[in-house]
Amino acid sequence: MADRINATIPPADLARALDHLQQARAILAAHLQPLTPTERKTITKMGNKTIGFMQKLVTYASNTPAFVPAFVDFNELRQDVGVATALQPLEQAAAQLSLDLNSTILVAGAEGMLSASPVYKNIKFMAEQRQPAAQSAYTDLSERYPGRPAKKKAEPTV
Repeated sequence: MADRINATIPPADLARALDHLQQARAILAAHLQPLTPTERKTITKMGNKTIGFMQKLVTYASNTPAFVPAFVDFNELRQDVGVATALQPLEQAAAQLSLDLNSTILVAGAEGMLSASPVYKNIKFMAEQRQPAAQSAYTDLSERYPGRPAKKKAEPTV
């Protein structure tokens, strides 16, 4: 794997980016509707096709009010479609940023592990050779080593 991460990100850039994200969230906070995991599972899902469908439906219903049953609050429908449409570009930008952040973290982590692994193996070797400070470092690191099998909890006796 080629070394793709070869510089640090200036702390001022990180702080400024985080500040902008917090500002965006604060600006939109009064308009956002957080959902519980259960609500997310049970709510009707929408995608690009759904929004396009609803936009076209609102156009048809606006042009022909007879299409709208009396029990449907058409103004509420138009408002809901408007909010979904307006937020879609923000969601797409945030999703792309999230994907790019995650990808960069994956690359940096993978590159870091390529270098960390031989260091860890050397500490382990030095601990086996009873070198000063190596045993305590190895004990601490071995509990955190990725891929280490999890300790099984004792089965309760019945």
